[in-house]
Amino acid sequence: PKISQGKHVMLSYTSINQNIVSKIVNIFNKENTPVWFDSNGDTKTDMYDSLAEGVENAAAVCCFLTSDYEQSLNCQSELQYAQKRQKPIIPCMLTSATTWKPSDWLEEITRGLVFVDFHDVPESNIDNKVMELIDQIEDRIAKKQNQRMQSIEEPSYLFELIKWDYKQNSRIERLMNPAESFSIEESYINLAIVDSKELQGKEKKLRDANQHETIMGTFEDIYGVKTPINVKDIFNTCKEAGKKVLVFGRAGIGKSTFCRYVSHQWAKSALWLEYNLVVLISLRSLTENRYPPLSSGKSYSLVDIVAKECFSHDLSEEDKSLLRQQLNKRTVLWLLDGYDEIVQNVPSHLQRVFEQLLNTPHHIVTSRPYFNTLSRSVRVEIVGFTDENISKYVEVYFNQLHDKFLNGLFEGQKVLKFLRLNPRVWGIAHIPVNLELICSIWSETDWSETTNLTMTTLYENMTLWLCRRYLARKSTSIQISKMEVYEKCHPELIFLETLAFEGMTSNTIILRKELLQKVMHHIGCLSDVYSDALHIGILKSFDNGPTGNQIQLEKHHYFVHLSFQEFFAARHL
Repeated sequence: PKISQGKHVMLSYTSINQNIVSKIVNIFNKENTPVWFDSNGDTKTDMYDSLAEGVENAAAVCCFLTSDYEQSLNCQSELQYAQKRQKPIIPCMLTSATTWKPSDWLEEITRGLVFVDFHDVPESNIDNKVMELIDQIEDRIAKKQNQRMQSIEEPSYLFELIKWDYKQNSRIERLMNPAESFSIEESYINLAIVDSKELQGKEKKLRDANQHETIMGTFEDIYGVKTPINVKDIFNTCKEAGKKVLVFGRAGIGKSTFCRYVSHQWAKSALWLEYNLVVLISLRSLTENRYPPLSSGKSYSLVDIVAKECFSHDLSEEDKSLLRQQLNKRTVLWLLDGYDEIVQNVPSHLQRVFEQLLNTPHHIVTSRPYFNTLSRSVRVEIVGFTDENISKYVEVYFNQLHDKFLNGLFEGQKVLKFLRLNPRVWGIAHIPVNLELICSIWSETDWSETTNLTMTTLYENMTLWLCRRYLARKSTSIQISKMEVYEKCHPELIFLETLAFEGMTSNTIILRKELLQKVMHHIGCLSDVYSDALHIGILKSFDNGPTGNQIQLEKHHYFVHLSFQEFFAARHL
């Protein structure tokens, strides 16, 4: 084919078909046709080369179709971007056209195109088939050159990479066992989102109620009557041109999961199609460790933040320039998660870029209510699960554990019966993190004889379970009493309790290295106690790096959930 200098034919395929694709590549090479393909097929973990090099510089794209191809997220990203960039696409069938038809996204792209059939082609005839493919490529390139060109947007592979990442990293880890994870599509249960003005008159009741009343009745009293807002309608009450929404929610209510879910839905084109890009930034990432001060006179920009938080590799200066242009030109929605976790601890050299994030024209900011200092005309609040949500969550949770329970549905019904017989726990269970912990503990323990499960009991059992898991990893027998478990983990638990208390006293969630060292000095513990405490799984170093080495002491830390920090602080008292 007459292919311009620097261009090539891109081959998009799944790794299971690598054998035939390699043969086709060899014939292309003999015909002096420049070809680009990834030797890893669709098993690659980074799509940058495929989109920025493979698709961007393609004169044509050949896709090798099977049912596996249709299911591959990587192949889908390649082909959809090729279509967006108006590249000639030549479908090659590697499966029977009579027994399999492309559906959904793939049918939309290949509808009306001429297929080259490589299915069951004998070895002796493969050269002829490749020549037929080359003829098709020549024909499609010539037709494109003769067509009146539609205006093509500038390259947007950086946006596509972010979209791919949201779809790729869409699994929710279990809090008590991060080794277990489930698709966000399977695990996400809609949260009740309400106009925060509706709650303001009732919240005084919650503040004035003592703990017993709060657990027993106040949740239903305050949150029972709701006028829910559908996620897709969250911007409807925004009067200004810019869409700025403040999303409140207590600890464990599901603010971060909400952010991950909506970014995933946007990436799937199921939500907020008016935005060219949705950028999810966990504000707790804005630390001095992650963003050291720059040389005099320089400061971090929004481009630097997006480059660091949204890409797994360093961007070239050329890519940063492209990203800067697109962030300025396109309609971008920023999801700024965890305002309360950073607002009192923004490093001085990041203050400017932090304010830039808060001044973006379209954004959603999440925060716990009592840390908010922002003024936004539209305020909504995530108030957790409805009664129906609880039933749905429990059903989904135990169905996913089919390898552990012969009848997940029956086990889920037992949990729901237990919850309904215990009004205190039923109230607690409207908070997603608490319901997950209850289900986790239930799946590990026989609670059928228990009738009095308070939050303290729940967290005590949870801590006991985590300690047993930790001891098992140290090859310590876990067939020991509760007292022996606590005795073996005593130094680590004292460290966690003191650290949690000092953090609460300092009004901080991010536990700086200075606080860590102060606590170690105060209780006279050695660094091995600290590293052992990390392995229990309740405390994490900030960058989630490997635990148990001296370098960890130089990092900031946080409890995996605020509710853990509150529980351990209470234990300290």
